[in-house]
Amino acid sequence: MVFDAKKESEMFDKAAEYYDKFRPGYPKEIIETIIEKTKLSNNSKTLEIGAGSGKATEYFKDYEFSIRCIEPGKNLVKNGQIKYKDYSNIKFECGRFEELEPVSEKYDLIFAAQSFHWVPQPTGYQKCAEMLKKNGNLALFWNMYLINNNENNNDLMRLSNKYGGFADFVNEEQCENRICSIVNAIENSGLFETPIVYKHLWKQEYTADEYYGFVLTGNRFLQLSDEVKEMARKEIEEHANKFGGKIIRPYLCVLYLAHKKRIY
Repeated sequence: MVFDAKKESEMFDKAAEYYDKFRPGYPKEIIETIIEKTKLSNNSKTLEIGAGSGKATEYFKDYEFSIRCIEPGKNLVKNGQIKYKDYSNIKFECGRFEELEPVSEKYDLIFAAQSFHWVPQPTGYQKCAEMLKKNGNLALFWNMYLINNNENNNDLMRLSNKYGGFADFVNEEQCENRICSIVNAIENSGLFETPIVYKHLWKQEYTADEYYGFVLTGNRFLQLSDEVKEMARKEIEEHANKFGGKIIRPYLCVLYLAHKKRIY
């Protein structure tokens, strides 16, 4: 099946009401690493790719540097504009990053949280290099949905497979392979120095209803009928009840921080 980024974005935009409330956030240690290593100041200019309604933006909002948030989903942009209406340094606009018109303004940092895999390549890396200052940085980070071989996780995987996939679950080996793949992609672009990889393992606790809200942010699940979704909701509740009424999910947040090559 061919990946259609525009179609996926349209589906994702339908989950706008659930996105802010139920999607996992990001550990502050990762955000602090970005700020420290890129030496951002109040006068810095940044651009966020695939900002959604500002889930990751939330962690940067009080640093006072400017953030231009690009997001293809109209509902998500509307939510972001409402959420950050009192922040003059944050601007949301609807559009696809790869389709942005060239501008003279250059950025100190371009970052993407949980979104850069939606940008077609090699256009994505090329446009990032073009839009960054000579000493600019690219920061890409994702939460990886870890799954371990135990009764709790196996039961959750059974439900996920039954209902089209709750998330892109990976075991430790798959996680490391994906990290290597992303590092290689950044290097092979020829536009950035070898990225430095930072990892932070963390957990989030959900009630059954909260986890079902998270499931509703998944494109594959959204395409199921209401009847099937309700069946899944009931089974998620049964799963949580078997394990103390909570669903505790481990996440590995991985940051790839790459400096633009000086020759570009």
